[in-house]
Amino acid sequence: MILEYLESVDSAAFLYINHDLTNPLFDAVFPALRWFTYVFWFLLIVYFWMKNERKLALLLAVSIGVGALVTYPIKFIIDRARPYDVIDSTRLLTPTEFDPSFPSGHVEMSFLASTVVSRFHPEYGKYLYAFSFVVALSRVYVGVHYPGDVIAGIIVGIVIGKLMIKVAERNRNIFFEDPPVSEFEKPMP
Repeated sequence: MILEYLESVDSAAFLYINHDLTNPLFDAVFPALRWFTYVFWFLLIVYFWMKNERKLALLLAVSIGVGALVTYPIKFIIDRARPYDVIDSTRLLTPTEFDPSFPSGHVEMSFLASTVVSRFHPEYGKYLYAFSFVVALSRVYVGVHYPGDVIAGIIVGIVIGKLMIKVAERNRNIFFEDPPVSEFEKPMP
């Protein structure tokens, strides 16, 4: 009974976003986020690598990989159908997806990456989270996810991001550099 109610609320919210928020700007931009999301995070990894923040670049890449290794089995265990497979009136603005709907992988990756990067560069946080919220809205708007899928993606992404930060902090020798020691600070033999 409660699950049926939640599904009806999720479907109603989906239809509102997918049908009632339509506008030419979202119709043009949101479908491109399907691939641009991956490109954006890849370019951010390259940016940190080129900026000589290689351990952050490595942590970000490994974290995104771990997120995928956690999220994709969940998708196939839960096996929730995509909205376009269930709701005939869905406005589908991107090609169909190959995997189940819950949770959203794009959203999980975006919030995970925002969480990791914001830990080391808080000044980027508001921009990265804003981008991630746009990605979340876009996944519902283009017809490939229910709002519940993106909410789950947000939660999974933030949790995995925080866990990866904890792992990195425990393995400082891998992910963080010790400050250089000057000749004057070295112990005498």
